[in-house]
Amino acid sequence: MVDPDPHAHIARLLDSGQQTADTSLRAKSLARARSAALPTTLTPYEWEQWYAQHGVPASHLQATKRPPTPWWRRFFGRKN
Repeated sequence: MVDPDPHAHIARLLDSGQQTADTSLRAKSLARARSAALPTTLTPYEWEQWYAQHGVPASHLQATKRPPTPWWRRFFGRKN
């Protein structure tokens, strides 16, 4: 008889009392989805949904930059 879960079979053979760690992509994605960490890769539509549910984090807000000063104002030292 073939055991459907080879990890459980090996654990029984070794008689370890430790629980097996699931390192599959499915387990990692589930842990990432349950965590409150900021996601890194989403489509633009998914970002819109995420922002609507969680708000825009401070790290995603860009500071407003004033327009660059023309070269002649920098050269002559004029502010206006």
